[in-house]
Amino acid sequence: MDEYAQETNYLMHSILFNQQRLFNEKSNKYDLTVQQARTLELIEKTPGMIQRQIAEFLSIRDASVSSMLKNLERDGYVIRRRDRHSDRNKRIFLTDKGMAIIKELGHLFAEVENQVIAPLSKDETIILLKLLRKMEAEISE
Repeated sequence: MDEYAQETNYLMHSILFNQQRLFNEKSNKYDLTVQQARTLELIEKTPGMIQRQIAEFLSIRDASVSSMLKNLERDGYVIRRRDRHSDRNKRIFLTDKGMAIIKELGHLFAEVENQVIAPLSKDETIILLKLLRKMEAEISE
């Protein structure tokens, strides 16, 4: 079973790496990393998140999120506002510039994601999703 585990992990890593490479190739005019773009997408879907929530959702260190948010704020994509209930937390929202770019990037994400699963039939995609969900559930407990 070890040989299958090793190959499975290699292939999942390779697919993720190549998906990020495809995104970077198609998005070079935006001057955003994949992580920054995913963060903007997350904030667009859940406005008012706090930094810790972003770190947890993206499975990255709080310090990395802090640095990334500073850059996104500096470049005019996000704004941080004080939380009415806690002075420690700042809620993060997209600016108009952030909303505009996420609309463009949303199309790009969809294009890359569709390219990754293009070789699979609908039934194969459904089976793969079930298997990946099962794997994810096991390791996230």
